[in-house]
Amino acid sequence: MLVERSDFTIRAGSEEGFQDAMATRGVPLLQGVPGVLSVQCGRGVERPDAFMLLVAWESMDAHKAYNLMPECQELRALIGGFATGGSMEHFEMPG
Repeated sequence: MLVERSDFTIRAGSEEGFQDAMATRGVPLLQGVPGVLSVQCGRGVERPDAFMLLVAWESMDAHKAYNLMPECQELRALIGGFATGGSMEHFEMPG
């Protein structure tokens, strides 16, 4: 299993809009992608402009296939409309 952790800083004043967009569009979009095992998106407590997206994938191959899908571009555009910066890391998990 592969876990992808993405951290985003969201433009001031847009946090609620981003949270809603992820709940109604972003998370459901990812949940429908083949190879996705789970999706979670959470907001920072100490820094309310910080968000973390966790996606569990069956494999790196499933994740690579997603990168070629239109859903990937759609999600990137959604996030890009709100984010001022971010980072992404991948972790191989036993299982």
